[in-house]
Amino acid sequence: MYVETTFHDAVEQETSLPGWRQEYRQVSTGGYDGRTAAILLPGVEILRETISVGTEQVFSAPEGSVIFYYYPKLDESELARGERALGVSGFALNWTNRIGFMDAGSDLLMLVLRRSAICDEERSSKAQLVEAPLEHAAFLADWLLSLLGAASQQSYPYAREDVDELLADLITDRFELLFQTSIFCEIPQIAKAEKIYKKIRDRILDAPDRPHTVRSLSRELGVSAFELRASCQSFSQIPLDKILTLLRLNGARRDLLQARCAPRKVSDIAMDWGFFHWSRFALRYRSLFGETPSETLKS
Repeated sequence: MYVETTFHDAVEQETSLPGWRQEYRQVSTGGYDGRTAAILLPGVEILRETISVGTEQVFSAPEGSVIFYYYPKLDESELARGERALGVSGFALNWTNRIGFMDAGSDLLMLVLRRSAICDEERSSKAQLVEAPLEHAAFLADWLLSLLGAASQQSYPYAREDVDELLADLITDRFELLFQTSIFCEIPQIAKAEKIYKKIRDRILDAPDRPHTVRSLSRELGVSAFELRASCQSFSQIPLDKILTLLRLNGARRDLLQARCAPRKVSDIAMDWGFFHWSRFALRYRSLFGETPSETLKS
């Protein structure tokens, strides 16, 4: 079965991947334009997700799965020299309660497989990242992309249940071989920068109406202001002061979207998220999302 859906808001798109638990927050300016395409087969899912703006993503993959991921590399300098522009690829096991940042214009291909189908219990019990041989991974990724492309043009030839099962077996077999020839990388417990970022994030979302500053967070978390800023920058590539505002703006947007069904005043929602100057809130909101808070509420 082929499914393709377009989205105009991060909150809409975060529920688009079957079996995933996700929260998306917009972290770069501009109107949101996202798309998810999927081929769903027995025990196998081919997923492609594109998003026009930068996003913070909190995610957990389906339980018992292993994820092959591939980011196509679009480096014009390499293409101009006639070289093969390979992407970034690998396998991920035990993706649970993770946080990641995707740049504007992201294009992510993922293949979801049953973990039991391609790796043994001893290896799958550990939190690991598996580095796939890039050239082989790129070749197989092109195959998956061609299947999605054919499906989007309604030329997908696999309509019968028996053929779907055959294709699922072929995909599983090819990627099991790739997995077995990949390099296992022992991943330590969540990196220190990610740990600190999570603490910052949790503190903001637990008490959104409080006037959080870098200094107040430093006192509450017992981490120096320098380390807070350095950890946030290294993990998200966004300055901490900006992250504090982005998290609150996204929280306000979620409440505005919910208020379409249970009406509330925009000013009340703004104050709930620590924005006490209406005009400043509206200006920041419009700069990030490309529309005013009132337009979000009424859409």
